[in-house]
Amino acid sequence: MRFSLFIQDSPASGAAVASALGFATAALAGGHVLRQIFFHGDGVRCARPGADHDHDLRALLALARQHAVPLLACSTWLERLDVVAEGPVVAGSLGQWCDALDDSDRVVSFRA
Repeated sequence: MRFSLFIQDSPASGAAVASALGFATAALAGGHVLRQIFFHGDGVRCARPGADHDHDLRALLALARQHAVPLLACSTWLERLDVVAEGPVVAGSLGQWCDALDDSDRVVSFRA
C-alpha cells in the first residue's frame, strides 16, 4: 500500500511529528511505501533551518532520506510564515500534493 502523509503541526508541539514518525516507521517495516510527506500550515516550520532540534523530527527526516521519500512544504504557508525551506524539505505546491494523491492508496493526516 502507498501512503502520503500530511503534517499540519509545528515541530514545537511534537505530537504530530512523533505520531507521523511512528506511523512511517511501522508502514515501512510492514513493506508499505511512503509516496510523499507534505508539511502544511504550522507544519511548514519543520522546513526552517535549525528546526531539526527535535529528536522525532530529525528521525522522520532521516527516515524519509533513507527511503527516498519526497519532503515538501507548502510554498504559500512558507511565505505566509516567513519560513525558508532548506535541507531535505523543499518548497512545494498543493498541486504537487494532489499529484502524489493520485499515486497513493491512503492519506494519513497528523495534527495535535
